Amino acid sequence: DGQVVWRVVETDTRELICCVPEEDIRLSVSCKFHIFRNEEEAKQYEDPTAGLTPEQMIRTMKEDLLTRGKIPEDWTGEDVPLYQLGPVFYKEYIEPRAPTTQDVENAWAKFL
Repeated sequence: DGQVVWRVVETDTRELICCVPEEDIRLSVSCKFHIFRNEEEAKQYEDPTAGLTPEQMIRTMKEDLLTRGKIPEDWTGEDVPLYQLGPVFYKEYIEPRAPTTQDVENAWAKFL
Protein backbone atom coordinates (compact mmCIF):
# COMPACT_ATOMS: atom_id res chain seq x y z
CA ASP A 1 0.00 0.00 0.00
CA GLY A 2 3.06 2.28 -0.20
CA GLN A 3 3.10 3.03 3.54
CA VAL A 4 6.56 3.40 5.09
CA VAL A 5 6.87 1.27 8.23
CA TRP A 6 9.63 1.19 10.82
CA ARG A 7 10.41 -2.27 12.14
CA VAL A 8 11.69 -2.86 15.67
CA VAL A 9 13.84 -5.98 15.68
CA GLU A 10 15.55 -7.72 18.61
CA THR A 11 19.27 -7.44 17.89
CA ASP A 12 20.40 -10.92 18.88
CA THR A 13 17.51 -13.05 17.64
CA ARG A 14 16.37 -10.76 14.79
CA GLU A 15 12.81 -11.37 16.06
CA LEU A 16 10.33 -8.74 14.86
CA ILE A 17 9.06 -6.94 17.95
CA CYS A 18 6.66 -4.50 16.28
CA CYS A 19 6.01 -2.35 13.23
CA VAL A 20 5.24 1.36 13.46
CA PRO A 21 3.94 3.51 10.59
CA GLU A 22 6.39 6.31 9.89
CA GLU A 23 3.62 8.88 10.26
CA ASP A 24 3.36 7.84 13.95
CA ILE A 25 7.05 8.44 14.65
CA ARG A 26 8.43 11.70 15.96
CA LEU A 27 12.16 12.34 15.93
CA SER A 28 13.97 14.91 18.00
CA VAL A 29 17.57 16.06 17.75
CA SER A 30 19.42 17.70 20.59
CA CYS A 31 22.69 19.51 19.99
CA LYS A 32 24.99 20.84 22.66
CA PHE A 33 27.73 23.12 21.48
CA HIS A 34 30.66 24.42 23.46
CA ILE A 35 31.67 27.76 22.02
CA PHE A 36 34.78 29.51 23.22
CA ARG A 37 36.26 32.95 22.65
CA ASN A 38 39.70 31.53 21.95
CA GLU A 39 41.88 28.43 22.13
CA GLU A 40 42.99 29.19 25.70
CA GLU A 41 39.39 29.18 26.91
CA ALA A 42 38.81 25.85 25.13
CA LYS A 43 41.89 24.35 26.81
CA GLN A 44 40.66 25.52 30.22
CA TYR A 45 37.32 23.84 29.58
CA GLU A 46 38.99 20.57 28.61
CA ASP A 47 41.36 20.56 31.62
CA PRO A 48 40.10 17.73 33.88
CA THR A 49 41.64 19.35 36.97
CA ALA A 50 39.85 22.68 36.46
CA GLY A 51 36.29 21.54 37.16
CA LEU A 52 34.29 20.84 40.25
CA THR A 53 33.23 17.38 41.30
CA PRO A 54 29.49 16.65 41.50
CA GLU A 55 29.84 16.50 45.28
CA GLN A 56 31.43 19.97 45.36
CA MET A 57 28.68 21.40 43.17
CA ILE A 58 25.91 19.90 45.29
CA ARG A 59 27.55 21.09 48.52
CA THR A 60 28.03 24.63 47.11
CA MET A 61 24.42 24.88 45.90
CA LYS A 62 23.09 23.53 49.21
CA GLU A 63 25.14 26.12 51.13
CA ASP A 64 23.83 28.88 48.87
CA LEU A 65 20.22 27.74 49.22
CA LEU A 66 20.56 27.47 53.01
CA THR A 67 22.04 30.98 53.20
CA ARG A 68 19.11 32.33 51.16
CA GLY A 69 16.55 30.44 53.25
CA LYS A 70 15.41 28.26 50.35
CA ILE A 71 15.94 24.89 52.09
CA PRO A 72 15.42 23.78 55.69
CA GLU A 73 18.49 23.83 57.96
CA ASP A 74 18.32 20.06 58.42
CA TRP A 75 19.01 19.59 54.68
CA THR A 76 22.69 20.48 55.06
CA GLY A 77 23.83 16.92 55.76
CA GLU A 78 24.99 14.37 53.22
CA ASP A 79 21.85 12.26 53.74
CA VAL A 80 19.44 14.49 51.79
CA PRO A 81 18.51 12.52 48.64
CA LEU A 82 18.91 14.15 45.24
CA TYR A 83 15.24 13.55 44.43
CA GLN A 84 14.46 16.10 47.15
CA LEU A 85 17.18 18.55 46.15
CA GLY A 86 16.60 18.28 42.38
CA PRO A 87 13.31 20.22 42.23
CA VAL A 88 14.78 23.01 44.39
CA PHE A 89 17.93 23.17 42.24
CA TYR A 90 15.73 23.40 39.16
CA LYS A 91 13.47 26.10 40.61
CA GLU A 92 16.34 28.24 41.89
CA TYR A 93 19.09 27.78 39.30
CA ILE A 94 17.59 26.63 36.01
CA GLU A 95 14.04 27.90 35.63
CA PRO A 96 14.86 31.61 36.23
CA ARG A 97 17.49 31.50 33.46
CA ALA A 98 15.58 29.36 30.97
CA PRO A 99 14.62 31.08 27.71
CA THR A 100 10.97 31.83 27.16
CA THR A 101 9.06 30.50 24.17
CA GLN A 102 9.33 33.97 22.66
CA ASP A 103 13.14 33.96 23.15
CA VAL A 104 13.40 30.68 21.25
CA GLU A 105 11.10 31.86 18.47
CA ASN A 106 13.08 35.09 18.10
CA ALA A 107 16.38 33.21 17.95
CA TRP A 108 15.15 30.80 15.25
CA ALA A 109 13.43 33.56 13.27
CA LYS A 110 16.87 34.80 12.28
CA PHE A 111 17.52 31.55 10.42
CA LEU A 112 14.14 30.74 8.92
